[in-house]
Amino acid sequence: MDTFDLGILEIKEAEFYSDSGGFAGLKYKGEDHAHVILRRIMPLRHPFEYISVADHDNKEIGILKNVDDLPSSQREIVKNELDNRYYSPEVLDVVSVQDKLGYVYLELRLKNKKGVEYKKNCAIKDVSRNIRMLSDTSVIIFDVDGNRYIVEDVKRLSRQSLRKLDAYLF
Repeated sequence: MDTFDLGILEIKEAEFYSDSGGFAGLKYKGEDHAHVILRRIMPLRHPFEYISVADHDNKEIGILKNVDDLPSSQREIVKNELDNRYYSPEVLDVVSVQDKLGYVYLELRLKNKKGVEYKKNCAIKDVSRNIRMLSDTSVIIFDVDGNRYIVEDVKRLSRQSLRKLDAYLF
């Protein structure tokens, strides 16, 4: 029986590193890829599994099956690179909502991964596609600039915030 090669990276042959400029690189099977691009294949359900690793010309080198299979120093490099690429602050509050000319304008109170809270205005077009329930309690919001915002648990939002957002939840 023939087997299908999915291009899974052999962990023993892979060494992720960070260069002096802070970019992630990969030494794999005798080749040094000085700058690699990491993409989540299943970003919502399995954010740290099945990571596509491509070179600077966007040619896929292979797929990292699970970030947790890496030694801790390499794991941190990969997780930091993914966090930077998939920056998605947590929504703490929906301060205001305005619906104008086919766009929904939100003012959000957010918290980044370092715990810093701040406010941000964003515009959303086509809310049925760009404000989505991920589960019974979590929501993802995509703005027109490609940013992502996560409501970890709608039950933790204030009653006022939930009322403002509720009309857009499908």
